[in-house]
Amino acid sequence: MVIAFVLGTQNPALVKVDYIIASSEVPLASLMSLCVVFGLVLGLLLGIGKITQLKRQIRQQQRVNQSTQRKAVND
Repeated sequence: MVIAFVLGTQNPALVKVDYIIASSEVPLASLMSLCVVFGLVLGLLLGIGKITQLKRQIRQQQRVNQSTQRKAVND
């Protein structure tokens, strides 16, 4: 975020952004800040999803291990 701020303040020019159905001109600093924030949010969401998936796998494996240990003790 600091890098985007520094680069944005050094480049105050307007940048044309083309959307699918429209276009607009925004300051470079705003565009860079928006992209950095969007990247951070996307990374966090993907990271949280992966962490949740791995925790679920750990719980499932712990259940399998416990049942295997019970069978070994009973035999």
